[in-house]
Amino acid sequence: MFKKPSAARGVRQTYEQLLNANLREHVPAWLHAMRSVPPSDSLVRDPTQFSTGGKLSFETTDATASIDAKAAADVTKIRRALPEGCVSIRHGKAHLRTRSTRPPKIEFPEDRLRRVFYKNHPFEKSRPRIVMEPTGKTCHDWSQLSHGSSQVTGENVVRYQHFLMQSENMSEQEAYTQATSEFYKIRAREEIEAKIARQEARSYGARMLEKPFSAKQLSVENREIRRSAKAFELRQEEQRLRNVTSEKMFAAAGETA
Repeated sequence: MFKKPSAARGVRQTYEQLLNANLREHVPAWLHAMRSVPPSDSLVRDPTQFSTGGKLSFETTDATASIDAKAAADVTKIRRALPEGCVSIRHGKAHLRTRSTRPPKIEFPEDRLRRVFYKNHPFEKSRPRIVMEPTGKTCHDWSQLSHGSSQVTGENVVRYQHFLMQSENMSEQEAYTQATSEFYKIRAREEIEAKIARQEARSYGARMLEKPFSAKQLSVENREIRRSAKAFELRQEEQRLRNVTSEKMFAAAGETA
């Protein structure tokens, strides 16, 4: 791929040639900066400047003639399909595209472990988390999953699994099994503690607080349910009266007949 030289570099070289030829007297301030930090090459990829037509093995005379004949036939078909006065433009290199420069993808070892864990435990993403750091420490000890009063999340499981793989030389599956088993025990203990706390609070006469908008919504819902039930009973009563009236009419018609 042929690449044109940077136009910014040519500015410095041209001005230096003018200075050497005594065509300029003063040295500008930007010249020292361009000498110490030269501009980079252009990021735009230019198409190749070399033609390889007829030099490849499959580009024989017969093949080239057949390709030209086919291309002429296609152009004739396009011209016949186009309305009068329209001209078709056929580009020989229409599929050439300039690839944009992209940064490399950075992936840490914990990323794959994190994807596996949250794929198997999707509801852990919706669990509330405490994002405040009371100690302010950036280095944590991942030799154990729980640190007493600290909150255990999916991130703790991933870090603990990675620690077991690095320090204990466990395989990914073994470390995952041990980390999740301890995680399940902690979750079960938290649920039991919360259940016992609710039972103790109710036994002492505590009442669970309800949000104002929730209580209002429940009252509106109960009112609509009672109204719907009343309307349903009225419709049933009307249907029963219609059935009784129709039966009496059929009975009277049978007696007269």
